[in-house]
Amino acid sequence: MGLALITDVAAASNPSSSVTAATAGAGSSLTVRNSSLTSPVTLLDMWRKGATAGIVQLVSPKLVPISHGIQYACPAALADFLFGGPPYQPLTPQDILQLSLTGGGSETDLGVIQSYYQDLPGVSMTLKMPGDIAGQTEFMFGWEVNTTASATEGDQASTVITNLYDGSTANRWYAVLGYTVDAALATVGISGIDTSASYIAGPGDTDRFKTRNYFADLSMRTGMPCIPLWNAANKSNTNVVTTDSAASTTANVTLVLAQLVASYNP
Repeated sequence: MGLALITDVAAASNPSSSVTAATAGAGSSLTVRNSSLTSPVTLLDMWRKGATAGIVQLVSPKLVPISHGIQYACPAALADFLFGGPPYQPLTPQDILQLSLTGGGSETDLGVIQSYYQDLPGVSMTLKMPGDIAGQTEFMFGWEVNTTASATEGDQASTVITNLYDGSTANRWYAVLGYTVDAALATVGISGIDTSASYIAGPGDTDRFKTRNYFADLSMRTGMPCIPLWNAANKSNTNVVTTDSAASTTANVTLVLAQLVASYNP
């Protein structure tokens, strides 16, 4: 089964108070990826980040049958998850979503959607529930990575996980329970061989109480495996990926990791 938790980011330049269609950044797409119509695709969350307050809106003919679709008003500067759930909004494969934003008249504003696929062809992420690793954890620790967001707002920027140091043990599996950041970002996550090169992320909120256990909490909230695992053998191809509504934002990202026992085999 090709489980996939995918984060997509779109940007709108100088939207002001007008509801402005956002454009997917590099590495993202606003088209629901193609999978079987019998295999559920779920919109788990959406959020917004901009220097001023504004709205984020998601519309398609297959979503809420009203003109403004799914819409939230969001405060300035804060990237924070909006959905409480369950239940969650089903999505339709190949549906073209329109993500729109309002915000400042001289800034770039970002909107983010987070989707879960029960069986996405060509993708097979290593995702787990907290209970899957609870009895398999050897120890937990923070792994710091110095990141810089893209110079183009909304594009994904990758930093190899070992750019500051290498704290891994050969052939071990590591579970990313959450993360913390010392500067606000739109999204923070990982991508690599063990995520099938797809981007798994959460909001780049500086409130560590919201993010330090983000993927584990998301698993418990949704009942779906959302904790990404990566293997030390793939560390050179495992990246921390960030996006932001400002160009080239620097942030120290600390991944909250569980090193799993030597015998663990996902």
